[in-house]
Amino acid sequence: MNEHVSSVNSQMKMNKKVSIQPIEDMTFTGLHWIEASAGTGKTYTLSSLMVRILLEKYLPKDIIATTFTRKASAELKSRIRIRLQESLRYFEACRDLTEQEVLAKAAKESDPLFSKLLRTFATKIAHACERLKLVIDQLDDLFVGTLDSFSQKLLREFAFESGKIERAEITDDEKSYTYQLIHDVLREWIQAQPQIIIDALYQKGLLKSTESYLSLVEDSLNFTSAKMKDVPPVQLNLSFVHDVLNQLACIHEAEWIELENYYDGVFTSNFSSHVLDKKDKNLRQVFTVVLPSIIASLQENPIDYFLNGGLKQKFKPISTIFLDSKGAPRKKIFNNPTKKCTADDQDVFFNHKTIKTLQKIIEVQGKFENQLKNIDTQLKYYLVQEVKKRLPQVLQQKGETTFAQQIRTLAESLNNEQGQRFASFVHAKYPLILVDEFQDTNQDQDDVLAQIWRHPNRVKKGCMIMVGDRKQAIYGFRGGDMLTFLKAHQDVFGKDGHEYNLVYNQRTVKPLVDVVDTLFQRQPDFGEQVIYTPVQASSRPHPNLMDGDLINPTPLRWLQVDGQKQEVEQVAWKIRALLNQGIKGSLYFEDNDQVKNLNESDIAILSSSNADLTEMQKTLEFLGILCNRESRKSVFESQIAQDIGAILGAILHPYQEGKIKRALLSRLFGFNLQALIALEQHADGLSQYIEQFDKIREMWLSQGFLTAWQYLLNQYAVWTNLVATQSRDNERVVINLRHITELLSQHSEEYQGAQNLYHWYLKQLTSPLEREWELERKLSNEAGVKLMTIHASKGLEFKIVFLLGADKGLSDLNKTLNFSMIEHLDQAKGQVEQQRLVSINDTNSLTVEETEQHNQRKLAEHHRVWYVALTRASHRVYAVMRSDFDEFNKNGSIKAKSTTGLAFWRGHPLEAFEHVGSTVESLLKERPFRLVKEKTEVIAQLHAKEFPKQRFYARGKTSFSALAQHLNRSQVQDFLAVAEQKMGSADDETETQASIILSATQDHISEPITWMKANFPKGTVAGNFLHEIFEHIDFNDQALWHLEIHRRFKNNYAPLRTELIEKYQTAFPNDEQFEDTIIEWIGVWLQDVLSTPIFPDFKLGQLQAHEHLSEFPFYLALSDHILTVQRIHQLFAEENIAMPEFNHANSARYLTGSIDLVFFDGKKYHIADYKSNFLGTSQLHYHDEAVKSSMSQASYWLQASLYLVALHRYLKLQLEDYQIERDLGGATYLYLRGMNGQSEQGYHYWRPSTEFILRLDAILGYFIENKRAETA
Repeated sequence: MNEHVSSVNSQMKMNKKVSIQPIEDMTFTGLHWIEASAGTGKTYTLSSLMVRILLEKYLPKDIIATTFTRKASAELKSRIRIRLQESLRYFEACRDLTEQEVLAKAAKESDPLFSKLLRTFATKIAHACERLKLVIDQLDDLFVGTLDSFSQKLLREFAFESGKIERAEITDDEKSYTYQLIHDVLREWIQAQPQIIIDALYQKGLLKSTESYLSLVEDSLNFTSAKMKDVPPVQLNLSFVHDVLNQLACIHEAEWIELENYYDGVFTSNFSSHVLDKKDKNLRQVFTVVLPSIIASLQENPIDYFLNGGLKQKFKPISTIFLDSKGAPRKKIFNNPTKKCTADDQDVFFNHKTIKTLQKIIEVQGKFENQLKNIDTQLKYYLVQEVKKRLPQVLQQKGETTFAQQIRTLAESLNNEQGQRFASFVHAKYPLILVDEFQDTNQDQDDVLAQIWRHPNRVKKGCMIMVGDRKQAIYGFRGGDMLTFLKAHQDVFGKDGHEYNLVYNQRTVKPLVDVVDTLFQRQPDFGEQVIYTPVQASSRPHPNLMDGDLINPTPLRWLQVDGQKQEVEQVAWKIRALLNQGIKGSLYFEDNDQVKNLNESDIAILSSSNADLTEMQKTLEFLGILCNRESRKSVFESQIAQDIGAILGAILHPYQEGKIKRALLSRLFGFNLQALIALEQHADGLSQYIEQFDKIREMWLSQGFLTAWQYLLNQYAVWTNLVATQSRDNERVVINLRHITELLSQHSEEYQGAQNLYHWYLKQLTSPLEREWELERKLSNEAGVKLMTIHASKGLEFKIVFLLGADKGLSDLNKTLNFSMIEHLDQAKGQVEQQRLVSINDTNSLTVEETEQHNQRKLAEHHRVWYVALTRASHRVYAVMRSDFDEFNKNGSIKAKSTTGLAFWRGHPLEAFEHVGSTVESLLKERPFRLVKEKTEVIAQLHAKEFPKQRFYARGKTSFSALAQHLNRSQVQDFLAVAEQKMGSADDETETQASIILSATQDHISEPITWMKANFPKGTVAGNFLHEIFEHIDFNDQALWHLEIHRRFKNNYAPLRTELIEKYQTAFPNDEQFEDTIIEWIGVWLQDVLSTPIFPDFKLGQLQAHEHLSEFPFYLALSDHILTVQRIHQLFAEENIAMPEFNHANSARYLTGSIDLVFFDGKKYHIADYKSNFLGTSQLHYHDEAVKSSMSQASYWLQASLYLVALHRYLKLQLEDYQIERDLGGATYLYLRGMNGQSEQGYHYWRPSTEFILRLDAILGYFIENKRAETA
């Protein structure tokens, strides 16, 4: 296949040195290709490379990392974080080493990452530590997701550049849309055809239901970008049918009687035994009964008789004279000529008019059936093409899309006129991309990657790392294509790409690595240019599997059984025997001094068939062996889902007694029929439930679904009811109820209104689609023998693996499409390339070469599936051979044993493969008895945290005030669960213990302004008054200050005015103009504040109106995880700022606040915050150290840093050429009572380092809306 690509790649590899140490050898420029065989530590390598990338070149926000599944994405990001933290701890321990000591340590270091980093940063250890801290803080900016979520991210971030401004949500209803389109297109096609064609197709069973075409269309949608082989329109021609039918109808009895010597005479015995043996082929019956009956029917209505199948059915006895059981012409109708029946006699038979007409009828039937098959193929082609064309239109009308459609949209955006401009924007923001599981990439996905990161203009300006194992390319049915992989490989090495091979198996013990490696080397050519490369066991230590006194003898074991029934029995018995060994202590894992007996969780059973796994599960459970099989069942298919539907109906229709009764009979309420009858006998029996359900309905309508639903669950003790009786499914029911509650809560935001949510729920009940988010969740007890398909096991490892049907023959019974290749001239490159050709599976339209190419592709992927299967185990494999066969002879007996599955490498018989690590396991003759473990009671001390009173936390807002109120943890959890924080301007102002109320005798202070500052009322109200005054006055013009103060006193702060007047009259009883004096003194106070030099040569009084903003509100988005208070404390500790404990924002997604003053001093942008805090009666109480101490007690350092992060984010958006060092200033805290126009009195200015701001910004993160769609 694709010899040109193969030769080019071979030539390139001859000129390239292949590294086996990518962690040490990789440089992060250009293209890099890593071939990672199964178990060779790919995730370890990638996480280590990412540490190097983040430490040496790029920040998290500059990087894209993709892999095949969401689970793998989460695992990769977790491993990157762990590796970064390990690196930080390692470097912190090296801070005090000299350069020579660092290099010496590097030379001895066994970890390739640490060795490389020590050499790179030998003179910059402190820098490396600080860089690692920054990267860890910013790690949430690193995108790690699937290629699907990556495409969604790009289209949203670069909507304008891509030209795709409209935002579409990922649909859950792709299958239903596809189904409806098939229905509509099929109906249109039928209406456009002559009735005669429709009748003929229906009679032949070729016109099918909508469901029958669904698999074909869905398969084709996975290969939208591939070329589809055209199927020209077919016209049904019946003229030749009319002619032949008329010829047969015109045959008279006298003419067929001329053949009497052949069907009932001297020549009869000379017919072949195949013609005479069967009763339905009695020649006399054919010519005297069947033929006259057919001719009579044709004379009435010949064409209808032909089309409705009547002729074919009646004609069967005649057809069997000329056709064999497979419908092919017989090679021999007569025996060899004899004197009794010469060759001339036989020629007379064949040349007779009646016989020739009968043979023409057979030919016409075959030709007509071929025409119908061609029409059926044309119909399938039309369906595929129309759905492919219409589905994007339907999705666009509904404002929805699919992941596959999104990738195509992205690919189209990159190929249009603005495509290169769009690609350059993406590349500039994300110069490095890592693509894991590259072998599963489809053509659309690779087109996107190639346009952005492999384009000749950009390939040296960034870095692209492709990681994969062609031997594990097993997702061809989803669009993965080895041809795409090979073309990408050629592209990489045509642009000076670097290649790396991981050749050390980290997963598996050495004896198993050796025997499996030897087995694969027997047939290294897997097909499709996939050549097995030998691997070696790594030096990584593994626990020993002790089997008696031996260490894991013969790790590859073959079980030879007769068919599937014996396979299931023998595997179950063998597992029981192994578990019994574990119970007896003769089969266990030994790791240093630790011993762990074998149990169910150490065993996995893999199969290519779900049906085999189901049978296996039944047998294991019958033997009392715990099983762990991931559910592929929708939660909406469960009985509890039906019960919830009934309860929702009763809530919305509380006065319909039938619905109330059905709800009470649900498992949630626990009524049985007898209890319900007893309830009805009471006068107010159902009335109380009707009343309560009506109340819950009102609660739903006014307060939302979740509030009403929680009330119902608590009011009727539903959680208790569910587990009131002992049952095996108690945990499943509880988990399903929680799951459905979450789904209803989530969708209640989308489907506003009770009726809309209820109708959505009913739709899920009637047509569950088994989408990932609706599949039943795992139970808490995941112990047990794991059962899964080989495809599902990819990327996983197990200690002991059983492989079912390891020589199962290759089957393609449900083939809908044929995959072949054609040569195609790429106009852009000016060269001929191989291109995938997808065809409707129809033997009439496919060439022999196209069929053969498809079969080779299918067989090659089959080999790769079994490579994946055999490389899952770490210690031992049991391969079960069923003696499947590929071919049979004419008698139905065995012709050739299976050469697929593991038989492709091992061969036949069992002894064909000999190796010290391989053995044929003897079959068990009887079922082993179950041994019971001795129970030893161990009482462990449990330390559990107190549960919060609130179980559900709304996505809400928090504020500095909420964080800084010194509540204990349980209090803050409950507080944040039920309320959003609202903050006044001075809610965060506190009073120290120095705050005292001056007596009248203390009020006589020499300066009036000093008296005002000391006696001005304390607390939030007084603080809000001062904030509002500063918000509304003109800093440069005092003319209207007194009016503003007067208006605020009169309209908004009358109690404050009264309190101040009372204090003034007590202190100065002789002053009758008390109100004017108070306003005058407050004005002087304001002037003191604005004339205080807070910077050299700068006072607030200098600000013009356009140079400052008062009460600047902000919503600071937080990351979608619990705010990490510990990391914030650590950050402040590094700045030598002591911070008291403050509350955890467990549910907050936004931090809201209002900055008192944002101003520009001509150089930088700063913030200022007014504080009316009372620190003491003397101005000495407000010197710089006292202010700093107060700021620490009130956590104002946190407030200042949050405000500066908010300003930093705002300036990034507003200033075109924003530079944080140049543009961002600091925070000034103005303690108003202590400001008197003197420098360093009554205020403190703080400008944290740029690194501090960036790290806090990273810790806070960003909340992503619709996160479920983003991470799919």
